[in-house]
Amino acid sequence: MTSTRENMLVSDTVRDQFLQGMVDLDQPNSGVFARDLAAFLRNNNLPLEIRGIDQELSTYDIFVFWHVLAMSIPLSVGNGAHSGPIFLPWHRMYLIRLEENLQRVLGDPDFGLPYWDWAADGELSVQDQWRTDLWSSDYIGEARGAVRSGPIANMAVRLVQDAQNGMLVSTPPRPIQRASGLDARVRTLPTEAHVEAALNQNVYDQSPWNQSVVSHRNVLEGWVQGPQLHNRVHVWIGGDMGPGTSPNDPAFFLNHCNVDRIWELWMNQNGRDYQPGRNRGPQGHRIDSTMVSIMGAALAPEQVLDPSRWYVYDHQLIA
Repeated sequence: MTSTRENMLVSDTVRDQFLQGMVDLDQPNSGVFARDLAAFLRNNNLPLEIRGIDQELSTYDIFVFWHVLAMSIPLSVGNGAHSGPIFLPWHRMYLIRLEENLQRVLGDPDFGLPYWDWAADGELSVQDQWRTDLWSSDYIGEARGAVRSGPIANMAVRLVQDAQNGMLVSTPPRPIQRASGLDARVRTLPTEAHVEAALNQNVYDQSPWNQSVVSHRNVLEGWVQGPQLHNRVHVWIGGDMGPGTSPNDPAFFLNHCNVDRIWELWMNQNGRDYQPGRNRGPQGHRIDSTMVSIMGAALAPEQVLDPSRWYVYDHQLIA
């Protein structure tokens, strides 16, 4: 059934469902323990280690693990989730699987993930950007420090990434941490002009397919004159949004849903175009490459170029 993805700050119903769904998914009742993930990595000779305490994890934690795993798999360009053409389709598949799990725990097959239009907030003053309603107890809690108010305060971080060696660590549960607007590199969110710059790129991606190319994918990912757009939001929020375990913060999904929305806007203008195609371009990033998945069937980019079997955005209903 096709769901509708709406602006988090517009629909109170979607806001409340999203927050409740996040908390429900974060209950450590998956039947999967940290030791099981360690065994999975060893048995499949995957380039990632997990250490720390043994504890039962949540379905939400498994999504965190999946993101780090995809990032740990090197491809001919970038990795299984970033720094190449696969960035947008892989995260689209990832969001679809999260949305399906939220629909399950909420008992609502029509539920659609909300997005956060961070470019609208980027037009505000520097001081106002981290004081909007989004960062209140009615939404996703504090913009700075530990998240201790609102529904998200009931979530816990159990998997973290070691900044020195990239290893995944199972740690005693703690609150989500943020440092919005405190990184000297990035004091402000992206603006509408940044979004327009991404929409004005007339090719999805092109050789050499990496962080240096000027293309819709790379401008939107945020490497061009970066950190911009997607990357800028991660750096601006900081805290748990910084490392590969960034899905620990539900803000991750609000950010990526907006990134996906911008990609959808671009395709509405330019067609459902994706480069590289079959048998050309970097392996792992081609239109028929199988993307890294541990939740649900693995998909190829060509299978997610038209997401209408799963969802549409609210702006598409107005057109």
